[in-house]
Amino acid sequence: MNGLSQLFPTWPLAPSGLFWIGLALVGAGLAGEICRLYLRLPRIVGYAVAGLLAGALGRPIVDGTMIGQTRILIDMALAFALFELGHRLSLTWLRANRWLLFTSAGESLLTWGLVTATLQWMGVGPTVAILAGGIAVSTSPTIVLQLKNELRAEGQVTERLLAMAALNSIYAAVIVQLATGWLHSEYGNIGAALLHPLYLLMGSALLAWVVGKLSHAIYGRLASDDGYSFLVLVGMVLFTLALTRLFKLSVPLTLILAGVLFKHQDNQPRVWPAHFGSVGSLLIIVMVVSLGLPLTINDWAIGGVAAIVLVLLRHLAKLAGVMALGSFSGLSMRQCMALGVALGPMSGLAWLLMSDVVRLYPNTGQLLTAIILCALAIEQIAAPVLASWALRYAGEVRPTGGTR
Repeated sequence: MNGLSQLFPTWPLAPSGLFWIGLALVGAGLAGEICRLYLRLPRIVGYAVAGLLAGALGRPIVDGTMIGQTRILIDMALAFALFELGHRLSLTWLRANRWLLFTSAGESLLTWGLVTATLQWMGVGPTVAILAGGIAVSTSPTIVLQLKNELRAEGQVTERLLAMAALNSIYAAVIVQLATGWLHSEYGNIGAALLHPLYLLMGSALLAWVVGKLSHAIYGRLASDDGYSFLVLVGMVLFTLALTRLFKLSVPLTLILAGVLFKHQDNQPRVWPAHFGSVGSLLIIVMVVSLGLPLTINDWAIGGVAAIVLVLLRHLAKLAGVMALGSFSGLSMRQCMALGVALGPMSGLAWLLMSDVVRLYPNTGQLLTAIILCALAIEQIAAPVLASWALRYAGEVRPTGGTR
């Protein structure tokens, strides 16, 4: 010890990034409760607003290092949500009701095609337009699960929403991986254009198979009613996330497919443990707040108009696709409308797909980043409100749950 200065705080005080992140989370929690109690809106809207305000007002404090440190928290939130969503996806149901699969594929193809074509017409380059259109296909697994739990929604629309959110996540990941291969070819790397998408798709499927089998072998031998045994499954999800990052595979494909395989190892249906709810909800708050931090005025200048067009077209395409095909799967027109509107949320998965492209090609990713960040700023506020209304319109929200 060199002196008393080591024993007492120095002046002026210089709080670390953890201080500001903690302060933002406190503000997010309060904003969420204000939305629920006074504005009759989902809590997640308050979280998004808090993140955007923290990013705008704290720009001198929020630097690249702080934003980068939140990446692992976003990855963890998505990992839990994707695995849970995969666990909820019933292949038996899809085989019995193939029109559900056709409806999902149809609205996703319409979304991708409409957004891609319109952005190209506006002057956006083909590769960026294709990537943005692929990302627009996604439906946020984190927001969908958060709304279901908060509103205590149950019913045909809710179950189809969860299934289609899982399928849309798969479609979006595959489209972005294939488009990334095209991006490799534009930069003259033909070998990577051929091998990289194949490695991502095949490697992610193989890792998901191994994890699904291993998770069931371990967890199936533990008492399912023992809360502590569930820590093993939490550890497996985090271990899978680490392996996915280690081998540079696709996080959404690996985690969703692992959840699907884990579920279908059992002959008897397994009730999804409630423990992911509290763990996942905390990480979702962190994720939603963190996604508002990087957005700047410059992003709005670069990609704001394209983002607004993307948001409007993806909502229109999803609604039109479900309205056209949803009745064949047994839904009424009212339920089709509710489902089409509820598919709107876009959040962390879109950011993850975008950031993986930017990591490989920063120059190409500048416009894509601006478009997606601006679109997320809109969707994280507007889409949960619309989805909440849609579930109420379908009559699937319990009176005592969610916003009152």
